[in-house]
Amino acid sequence: MSDTTVEPSKLAETKLESSTAHAKAALDATTTAAKEVIETGRKHAGTAISTSKEHLSLAAKDLSDAATAKYSEIKTQATTKAEEVKGRAQEAFGQASTKAQSFQSDAEQFVRDNPMQSIGIAVGVGFIFGLILRR
Repeated sequence: MSDTTVEPSKLAETKLESSTAHAKAALDATTTAAKEVIETGRKHAGTAISTSKEHLSLAAKDLSDAATAKYSEIKTQATTKAEEVKGRAQEAFGQASTKAQSFQSDAEQFVRDNPMQSIGIAVGVGFIFGLILRR
């Protein structure tokens, strides 16, 4: 039977049922496709998140390694400078100690060679200190 031999009311009913079936099939196909797209999106998002976590972890490790290396470099430089300063301080102390011993020896020799002059100088210095401290 062709569409032209069927009654118009039956034809309309048949076409309505057919269009309803096609609409349901289209809706089912669209729903299935949407579910597949959502599942694929979830999988890709999970993979992207996992990859991002790995990269962030590696970045944190690299940053930690860089900080450790810089700390070691600075510590080595500070230790070297401290040793240099310590050496210079010991050298200066040695020179000052030698000069002080030399002055002490010279002063002792002066006092032995000139005892009366030494007593006069000591009295004069004591008198001046007395005046200064009295004010």
